[in-house]
This record gives sequence, structure tokens and C-alpha cells, in this order.
Amino acid sequence: MTARRAGQLGWSAAALRVVIAVDLVAYTVFIRSQNLGTARLLEAISSVCWVAGVVLLARLQLARRLVAVIVLGGGLLLGLVALTAAPSTSTDEARYIWDGKVQLAGVDPYRYTPASPALIRLRDPSLFGAPDHCHYHFPGGCTSINRPTVHTVYPPVAEGAFTAVRAVSFGRGGRLPMQVAALLGSLVIGWLLLRWGGARGRPWIAAVWMWCPTVLTELVNNAHIDWLGVLLIVLAYATPLVRRPGWAGALVGAAVVTKLYPVLALPSLMRRRPVLTVASALAVVVLVYVPHVIAVGSAVIGYLPGYLQEENYSSGSGLRLIGLLVPHPYDTALGVVIVGAVGVWAWLRGDPAAPERSAVLVVGVALLAFTPNYGWYMAPLVALVAMSGAWEWVPLCVIGTFAYLGADSDARWWFLAAAVSTVVLAVVRRRLPAGPPRRSSRRAPPP
Repeated sequence: MTARRAGQLGWSAAALRVVIAVDLVAYTVFIRSQNLGTARLLEAISSVCWVAGVVLLARLQLARRLVAVIVLGGGLLLGLVALTAAPSTSTDEARYIWDGKVQLAGVDPYRYTPASPALIRLRDPSLFGAPDHCHYHFPGGCTSINRPTVHTVYPPVAEGAFTAVRAVSFGRGGRLPMQVAALLGSLVIGWLLLRWGGARGRPWIAAVWMWCPTVLTELVNNAHIDWLGVLLIVLAYATPLVRRPGWAGALVGAAVVTKLYPVLALPSLMRRRPVLTVASALAVVVLVYVPHVIAVGSAVIGYLPGYLQEENYSSGSGLRLIGLLVPHPYDTALGVVIVGAVGVWAWLRGDPAAPERSAVLVVGVALLAFTPNYGWYMAPLVALVAMSGAWEWVPLCVIGTFAYLGADSDARWWFLAAAVSTVVLAVVRRRLPAGPPRRSSRRAPPP
């Protein structure tokens, strides 16, 4: 190694320490604030630190074990800081806690709303009535659970996770057990990506997941259950199970009944044995829904239709970018056609040995087509970007949180900026000369 090269690596190592330190300080100082302006500032600082940290770590080309310590250790420190504060921009964790409590009481979560008089016996000051838990009012009381007069919208695997976390924590700790579960799940995902990337000579890709502000803020601090859907997708994509269509399909099916949108990960797994893959996914969906259908019938649909209407998909204004081009209802039809066409392409033309390469396109296009202004919906894209190396999608990984923290009228422009950035970065990436092939310390899995 030349002295010049050694000097460059020394500066990169020092810069990486500074970046991680700045990120830690930013989360320590700002995560407790409930001010939206402060939340936007934290998101901006953390996004810059995330990109800079990943670039510097990749440049250093450190030994795999040292990368593991830096990535997982840094992610753990950031995650611990993130969970020291109450959820900063969301109250969804209150519904998680309530649904888990209801199920442990022997009541199907789809049967009653939180405001139902039938469940008065389960109410306690940690969710109902106390001055600091009175954010949402309903006839006869108030609660910290958002939308208390509607049934739960979460699918059965998510409901099972809520119950498991509450049971393990013995019903204590409030929001903290949900946050801890999200942190542990995120660490497992990071470990899986570390192993997967290490087998390909790129262990640093795990930092794309572990240090991303979407993971730290939306999953760990805000405790969104989307981490479980991502974990199931990564298990299907980044383990030897990807070569077993039945198991891979079943894992994605379980992800679908955690949060419905992971269905976008299914087409890329269908190249080898599409019937078995889809049948396995459907079998899991049916299996977990049957007990609830027997118990409450069609009520298992919950608030899903109302949620879609609330998010303006029924009126078409939820499709913020496509709505700039065509009026409703053609915008909705065009969005479905675009996403469907990309899904069919992934099924027929995607590489079965590297399904993440087509999956990142399906998920990215779907997010741009339907423009959900919730940062946690971007979580699967973060993991797929790490695996595929499709860096042009990096802006979209964080844009959902910026859209969520701003005025609803500004969300369209945030997504437009993400779309333009993605196109520009894709063009630049294609024109860059290909680097030397990377050697792997382990033999890559056969197709």
C-alpha cells in the first residue's frame, strides 16, 4: 500500500468516526422533541450522515469482522438513543399495545373498536383518560389510540406480533417493549444482510439498513411493525430459502399479512416455479385469516376500506405524481397498470438467482406510483437497495418521512424530487465505468 493510499484511508476512517458521532449527537439532542421542524432537521442531518457513512465505510474496505462491529455497533448505539424517547411523530404504537391487550384477554381484535363499551373493563390510564393520554376523543372518553371509533386495520401476523410482544413484556413498559422489539428485529435484519453481503465481498451493505434514518426513526423510535415485514422479505431473499420457491413464497405470504404492501416482493420470486410460490403465499394468508373469519366473519377487513378512502386513493388524489398527468379515475387505472406491468416483467424477465435486482424496481415504481407519504412504507426499499446496489433509489428511501413531516400539499413535490433524482442517478450510474470485480471470501450460492 502506498503512503498516499494509506493517508486517504486514514482520512476516511477519521471522517467516518465524525459522521457517526454527529449522527449520535443529532439523535440525542433532537429525538425527544415533538416539534415537526425539529423532526425535519433531524431527518436531514441523519440522511446526510447515512449516505456519507455508507460511502466512507465502503471506501475503507475493512475486514468483515471489523465491518460487523462498526455496522452493528453503530446501529445499536443509534437505536438505543432512538428508543430512549417516546415515539416522536406517530401514535400507532398505542393501537399495537391495545390490540395485544385485547387478544390476551381472549377477544378477537377485529370484533370491537377501542371506543366500544364492551371493552371498558380493559381500559387503563396508560391508554385512556389520563391527561397525557387524551389525544383522541370519542363519545364517553378519550384515548391515545388514533382512530378509536374504527376497527383495527392490521393483518393477523401483525396482530400476533403485538400479542407476543405484550406477553413477553408481561403487559408492562408501555411503548418501550414495542420499540425494543423493533430494534432487535432491525439488528437481525442487519445481521442477515451482513452475512449475505459478506459472501459477496460487500459486508458494508448492512450499513445501508442499520444506519438509515427510516429504520432509526420510523421503525425503532416510532415502533412501526413494518420491521417484521422486512425481516420476512429478507429471510426469503437473503438466505438459501430463496432457492426453495415454497418456503420463499410462504415467507412473503407472511409478510403480506403483516403489512399488505410486501406483496410487491412476490413477482420477483416467481420465475422458477410460479404456481408453487403463489400457492404457498396464499396458503399462509388463508391459514392465518381462517380463525378470525370463523370468529367475526367479514369484520376481519377492519378499517382497510376506510383507510384507503382516508388516504384519498378512492378519489385518486393519493396518486400525487400520476395525478399530474391524467385525471381521476384514469390515474388510479394507470397506476395499477404501471405497477402490474413492472410486476409481470419481474416475473418473466427477472434473474431468479438475484431476485432483489428486479424487486427493487417493482417496489420503487410502486412507491412512486402510489406516493404514500409515510416513511415507514419505504422500509422494504431500504433493504432491497442494500442487496441490489441500486443506489439511484436512495432518495426515495427517506422521502416518505419528509413528505409526512411537511404539509400534505407539499408531498407531491417531495415525491417529484425523488423521482427526478432517481432518474438522474440512474443515468449517471449507467455512464460510470464499471469497477474491478470484487472477490468474495466465500463461494456465492449457486443459482
